[in-house]
Amino acid sequence: MKNTLKRILKANYQQILFVFIAFLTMVLVSYFYVSSVVRRQILLIGEEMMNTSQTIVSATLSESRLIFANITETVESMLSTEKTNDEILYFIKTMTVYFGSEHSPLSDFMKVYGFIRGEFLDGAGWIPPVEYNPLIRPWYIGAGTADGKIFFSEPYIDAHTGGVVFSFSKEVSDRTGNPGGILAMDLNLTRIITYIQEQKLINNGYGVFLSDTLNFAAHKDRSLIGKNIDDAGGGYPHLGALLENGKPIDAVRFMDSDGTDSIAFFRTVFTGWHIGVIIPRSNYYRQVYTLACVLGVLGAALMTALCCILVRIRADQMRSDEENKSKSNFLARMSHEMRTPMNAIIGMTNIACQAKDRQKTEYCLDRISDASDHLLGVINDILDMSKIEAGKLELSETSFRINDMLRQVMTIVSFRVEEKKQTFTVTIADSVPPVIYGDRQRLAQVITNLVGNAIKFTPERGDIKLNISRVGEDNTAFMLQVEVIDNGIGIPPEQQARLFRLFEQADGSISRKFGGTGLGLAISKNIIELMGGDIHVESEKGKGSRFVFTISTREEKIEEQTASSVNKPDRIPAFPGKRILLVEDIEVNREIVAALLADTGIIIDTAVNGQEACDKFASGKGNYDMIFMDIHMPEVDGYEATRRIRKMDIPSAKTIPIIAMTANVFKEDIEKCFEAGMNDHLGKPLQYELVMAKLEKYLNR
Repeated sequence: MKNTLKRILKANYQQILFVFIAFLTMVLVSYFYVSSVVRRQILLIGEEMMNTSQTIVSATLSESRLIFANITETVESMLSTEKTNDEILYFIKTMTVYFGSEHSPLSDFMKVYGFIRGEFLDGAGWIPPVEYNPLIRPWYIGAGTADGKIFFSEPYIDAHTGGVVFSFSKEVSDRTGNPGGILAMDLNLTRIITYIQEQKLINNGYGVFLSDTLNFAAHKDRSLIGKNIDDAGGGYPHLGALLENGKPIDAVRFMDSDGTDSIAFFRTVFTGWHIGVIIPRSNYYRQVYTLACVLGVLGAALMTALCCILVRIRADQMRSDEENKSKSNFLARMSHEMRTPMNAIIGMTNIACQAKDRQKTEYCLDRISDASDHLLGVINDILDMSKIEAGKLELSETSFRINDMLRQVMTIVSFRVEEKKQTFTVTIADSVPPVIYGDRQRLAQVITNLVGNAIKFTPERGDIKLNISRVGEDNTAFMLQVEVIDNGIGIPPEQQARLFRLFEQADGSISRKFGGTGLGLAISKNIIELMGGDIHVESEKGKGSRFVFTISTREEKIEEQTASSVNKPDRIPAFPGKRILLVEDIEVNREIVAALLADTGIIIDTAVNGQEACDKFASGKGNYDMIFMDIHMPEVDGYEATRRIRKMDIPSAKTIPIIAMTANVFKEDIEKCFEAGMNDHLGKPLQYELVMAKLEKYLNR
């Protein structure tokens, strides 16, 4: 890998240098351009926020002023028609109740009140204390100086509620001009002040509210509330001068009262009041600085990523070339591995057909059987490989005895051990429990593969050891370690990394000399990883190999078999009088099933497609004990035939065992059989023991 990387860098350094310069230029240009855009955007956002705030506050106050003007006109009309103070009080109470309700158009309305004909009238029903003197209140004094116009007071503390209040007030008189007193309406400024204070634009910014006389109505420093802008210190007097002269204040730099270098935005709202936002200058430009950092990091990341992509593309191209070569070699090996046993099967079949003595025929059949087993092994390897590449290799876990699993392995490998006169030693540590939980067949497959390789690559009279021990346990699980050691030809270090890859062998000459698909170790590695373990090899050319793998498992308990069950003699299951329907479109497959069941006493009816199966089941009123159902057939397939049978109005249609008999052996294929209504599944090529097990299970229920 290191040498490959050096070759790639040496061949592509000009492209990598170009990418670096291009991205560096992009980062610099982007920073200067985008930072300018960000500054303008912040300015536009600030202006837009000020305009929006101006509109909202002005609309609230303007609507309140219009409603107050209508109320004063009504009171003046009542004065002209000589309505009593009680009648006027009833009217302003009605207005207070209406505009103070939940659905009022004035959410900030508090109450209407006034000093009419020498009497204080309060629409909210508030009775002032003895010391309360309306003649000295801001609303009364202001209206008296407004020359008959509506007066807008400075914010003040309401004597009744203690809240910050803003008042409209006006002198009222009858049609003849006789003065009747002062009418006022209070608005609660809390919502408006809160809204203004929340206008931050950027973190650590704050809102400001100034009256028409430039007194603070809202500021983060509450000690400034009520003070004039000229008394706030810092650069506020300069801002005050700009506001008095009507100059625009958009992103004006000034010194805040606490000495912070800041930026100010201001807008004039209703009646000459002003709202503003103050932002620390460092925060104002922080986005620009952040942008520079982000662009720098992003540029570097993109540059690095593109360089890596270039390197990876070249590496993938080189790897792809190697994989294509490996796959081509693999296909050649597969062709050899499949054609060789097929040639033996076809050749021995022809010889057997021409043989005239039984001994020669039996010899040919033995060779056909051996070649078939080998061909089936190749096919199983290819199926496992396709499952791995599709991510569909799965485990079927149960409790099993280790000795039973090893007996299965020994049955497979013992003939080859004896043939090469090798010594095969199995050692199981005392700490290994007799019964564990896992996928017995897959574990046996891995051990068989490793032991089979050891036998294949170890010369005659060599030594092979299989050691099983227990390592790394906790309260619920432990790691089972399996070692396969031989004193065979060994594997050079530079070839060991290729052992567990699909389509590859450590040395191409190995397959030519010893045979094999080159898939066994790759499949074994995937199975072991599914079992929560790992595998590695220790080897030296000419000095043998040591393969070690672990799997995660746990100890299980299985009830001991009774003696009579242990000594149960082998027998051919007998099912006299049982009737089955065999649905199979290929004649040779029908003949195979008939031969397998020849000594069982079973009566077999056959159908060559799903439609014929449905017709026979219906015409015979479901008089069958079991159905063997192929899947891929002309006219109607096995899935549809099963669904049709299950829907028939025949008593046995819902309960008759229907067993899929198909070469589709993936998990999704089996699940599809169950979904169609089948009870079980048999994979082709058929195994006698499994066929008998299904018959025992469903015919002797």
